[in-house]
Amino acid sequence: MKETIKIVILSRDRPQYLKESLDSVLNQKYSGVKLKIVVSDNSEGDKVNELIKRHYVDSDIEYIRRDPPISLRAHFQVIISECQEKYVVLFHDDDVMRPNYIKTIYPFIQKEGIAAVGCNSFIFNSDISKTVGRMHKFNSVKTFIDENDFLSSYMPWSAGGIAPFPCYMYKTEFLKKVKLKKISREDNFSDTLMLSAFTEYGSIIWVPDFLMYYRVHDSNEHLKLYTVDNIAVLNRMFHNGLRKDTDLMPMRFNYLLIWLLRQDKKNIFSWRNKIIFKYLFFNSFHLVRKKNFWKSFSNRFIKKYFLK
Repeated sequence: MKETIKIVILSRDRPQYLKESLDSVLNQKYSGVKLKIVVSDNSEGDKVNELIKRHYVDSDIEYIRRDPPISLRAHFQVIISECQEKYVVLFHDDDVMRPNYIKTIYPFIQKEGIAAVGCNSFIFNSDISKTVGRMHKFNSVKTFIDENDFLSSYMPWSAGGIAPFPCYMYKTEFLKKVKLKKISREDNFSDTLMLSAFTEYGSIIWVPDFLMYYRVHDSNEHLKLYTVDNIAVLNRMFHNGLRKDTDLMPMRFNYLLIWLLRQDKKNIFSWRNKIIFKYLFFNSFHLVRKKNFWKSFSNRFIKKYFLK
């Protein structure tokens, strides 16, 4: 009997992207497993619902409307609680899956001791035919066996890059354990910290194959959320004593500067931003002497202008 893999597409008011994403999942070219495809619609409007009715009424797709819409954290919680299959993919409605995704990932996730498997991805903005880079540059399979090793790959001193959050396939039993430990907590939800928790239950694998297209948004809100996620990872490394051999101040300075520059003008003089400004001002005099700052700067420069 074929194993069932559940692919949940998380959707929220982006029908202009959803059709391309959903079609890419339906186009998986591997008959070794059975796919259960679910669209979890957490939209405020009805356009996603209308799209499904117009184009997929005869397709073998399960459509679930979250009415009323719920928070990001709650959406993940309810989706994970609904998973009964052994393996699950939580895909985003603005990304595109390549036809050999399941065929390539499935043999790795079946292995003993593996909790999650991610892949490499092409990056694009609006036009998928115009990719602008790749998510990581490992040319062979990369295995993470502990949290320190995994989190370090997300820091600026790492020149390897990362595997994007929607590319992962999980063993559901571990996903449910991580959900209880991480997503249900009261701190800010962080994709990276959630992923790092899988190392408690098994290894995380990144394959070098390009198995999806990852859409990058230029919206101010999206960039601010990304900065918050980086700061959360940095705080986790600091408070847990990870990488004690590394001075994290240059990275903290870098992320807080990005945060400050991306604030709305009307909030620039808030008490929080005043504290951040003072921190940046007084530490800037020491920054030029920090080796890790220049590593971060050079890595970012290389990724922006040479990894095209």
